[in-house]
Amino acid sequence: MPKILRVSVFNRALFALCLLANASKATEHKTGDHGCAALKERQAGFQALNQAAQRSSALNRGADTYDIHHYHFNLEVTNTSTTIAGDVMFKSVVTSPVMDTFWFELRDFMTVDSVRLNNTTYLPASLSRLNHVVRIPLASNLDAGMAVSCRVYYRGTPPSSGFFSGITSAQSQTWGVNVTWTLSEPFSAPDWFPCKQDLADKIDSVFFDGTSVSPNKVASTGLLVGVDTLSGNRMKYKWRSRYPMAFYLMAFAVTNYTEHLSWAYPAAMGGDSLLVQHWIYNANNSSGTSCLNFNRNALNSTGPMIENFSNLFVLYPFSNEKYGHMMAPLGGGMEHQTMSTMGSFGMDLIAHELAHQWFGDMVTCATWNDIWLNEGWASYGEYLHRQYVISQTSASDWMTNTHNSARSATTGSVYVPASGITNVNRIFSSQLTYKKGAAVLHMLRNEVDNDSLFFGGVRQYLNAKRHSVATTDEFRQIMEQYTGTPLVDFFQDWVYGEGHPTYDVRWNWRDSVLWVQTSQTTSAPTVTPVFRNQLPLGLVTSGPGQAPTLIQIEPALGLQRIWIPRQVVSMSLDPNNAILKGTASTITRLSTLGAGLEEDPGQDWLQCYPNPSQGPLNVYLALASKLALRDMTGKLVWQGQGEEGWNRLDAVTAPGTYLLEAVSINGTRLIRRVSLR
Repeated sequence: MPKILRVSVFNRALFALCLLANASKATEHKTGDHGCAALKERQAGFQALNQAAQRSSALNRGADTYDIHHYHFNLEVTNTSTTIAGDVMFKSVVTSPVMDTFWFELRDFMTVDSVRLNNTTYLPASLSRLNHVVRIPLASNLDAGMAVSCRVYYRGTPPSSGFFSGITSAQSQTWGVNVTWTLSEPFSAPDWFPCKQDLADKIDSVFFDGTSVSPNKVASTGLLVGVDTLSGNRMKYKWRSRYPMAFYLMAFAVTNYTEHLSWAYPAAMGGDSLLVQHWIYNANNSSGTSCLNFNRNALNSTGPMIENFSNLFVLYPFSNEKYGHMMAPLGGGMEHQTMSTMGSFGMDLIAHELAHQWFGDMVTCATWNDIWLNEGWASYGEYLHRQYVISQTSASDWMTNTHNSARSATTGSVYVPASGITNVNRIFSSQLTYKKGAAVLHMLRNEVDNDSLFFGGVRQYLNAKRHSVATTDEFRQIMEQYTGTPLVDFFQDWVYGEGHPTYDVRWNWRDSVLWVQTSQTTSAPTVTPVFRNQLPLGLVTSGPGQAPTLIQIEPALGLQRIWIPRQVVSMSLDPNNAILKGTASTITRLSTLGAGLEEDPGQDWLQCYPNPSQGPLNVYLALASKLALRDMTGKLVWQGQGEEGWNRLDAVTAPGTYLLEAVSINGTRLIRRVSLR
């Protein structure tokens, strides 16, 4: 979705923009925030128009009475203005018991010349228009299951007022070319075509025929199947996509393009290749360098990105068609399905829009409340590209910058509340939707604490919701079921909750026992008083025996006792910066911690070491107890008798998270969560 870098000069007095101070220039591929999420507010009046239209559409368009299956655009377009003319035909099936009125959404500034619905033509006098909804009283009722073919002949010159305009025409200040392009997310599709704004109603296929005067070329989604030469030096570019597509992912861009082709070779394609089609300005900059040569290396990096994401997730979801880029002077990028619209080609921006092809395009957020499933994952794609293709150092620098940005939002949830779903700037909040969303996904990876399980769960999610929509809770349930990790508390705190914690960790090591006392304050205490997640601690040890270099504790549990056979010399708090936390977080040694408690088991008479474990689990019992190991569904995996002292649990289990239950001889019952890798 809207990844916003810089704004082209529109010379509109009311157009306000907010740029991140360290936003990258088009020429830079450096560590840091590439700025694609630094939202630019739209012209206030036009933004209010779109938001009001979204609300009124829901109230006035009528019930969800039909399901769209196919779109066919046939439009005349130009690179020098937003003027469009032509027709759009969409095929649908009636879903209501009886339909007596057909409807679609189209802004009132667009002129409808006629509508051909099945075999009947309706002229403007027979149509009604209210709050950007066109309603067509039918000559005869249609029953559920009946097909509807609606062709709308229309024209107009929509206003363009910034990044979120449905259609914009502007000049690239760097390359001196005029470009017209579309961007429909979230509420701007009716700016330029008749539509039904329903995230769940994906269109089975989209054909786009775009005609313009040569040397213009018209780029769009899907495969280019032909170019027709027409009268008046006009050329018609015919694009075909046969994958399900959300309404806001249909798009075009028009200017004098040149084409550059590269290829990707995902392992899942068994040696076959995937076309990567770049449509770049056919122009030179002031130094005489062509746009293609200026961007060639960046463009050619797209293939390895596709291969990496196909390995981590699932095969690129539109592999029978292509992936590509169409340039336009927008301040960032937009993930149009199979053909992202790009203002420039910074590494993070390319990775972000590409990751959207899995998260946003193949699996789309079910509501705008769930937009973080699109944007958080696309942002995390930037990290994953750096981690697996560039270096861990590069990825770590990215996460540091992301945490800095996310911390600036001391309140507000990753999940967009009901009060925010008509506010473009809240939906696409840089700090919450993008940055904190990505940070939460990285913390979820730490919570699972097993990359095989984490990415396996992600693949399960993508396959389960393939070419459909998903809610936040559906994502949680799938990840929880696959990984065996309980996630209700984690999502409640980090996705639906607000703010972040600041930790104060005290520790001490005495006689093979590591004592850890954790307290936390939060930036939004009235909403989220405590965060329940695992917190990594780094260990430096000395002496005979083996000891882990990293352990996970649960800060919400307070005082914890962990058996560490080697002397713990020093400890670090979250050494890999996996957790979003306050910069004032501290970890210090307190020599008196644990003194006098060695003989009093209290609530610590059940301990597990190491935890997580890659082999046998050592279980400490201060009291002889019956032991039971269960998976997260409650199914019994193993049971046996434990003796006082240390017990070696050799139960053969699959990797995952389990609950170890101990019932002592006096009837006391304790449960500990254990992770097996």
